[in-house]
Amino acid sequence: MRTLFVSLLSLVLLLSACAPWRALIIFENRSECGGAIAIRLTNERTGEVIRERIADGQRLEIEVRPDDWYSYIVDFTAAGRRANGYRCVALKEGRIRIPQGSVPLRIPLESQRQTPVPSATPPT
Repeated sequence: MRTLFVSLLSLVLLLSACAPWRALIIFENRSECGGAIAIRLTNERTGEVIRERIADGQRLEIEVRPDDWYSYIVDFTAAGRRANGYRCVALKEGRIRIPQGSVPLRIPLESQRQTPVPSATPPT
């Protein structure tokens, strides 16, 4: 009986040591900006900068170092102008930390109310 217990305990420890605990941040672009928006993620301890772009309706997984603090900036203006002349003008900023062994952190990216950008009319 003791041998079985030790074997099971060893198996559990081995599996937990090999478990793929990844620290993930998942950005979900739920905006309606009409193009890819820019994301900049900075590790505050190392200074490492990750730059990505994510299109409308897509999701982006970024693996980060567990227990490090990260600051992020999402630039909705990077999507450019939509065909109807509107553009998203918001920035979203935050600071996050993913503890070792935790579930992925999901950050939904929702568009702000779009503001029309006036265009110059040529003289007649």
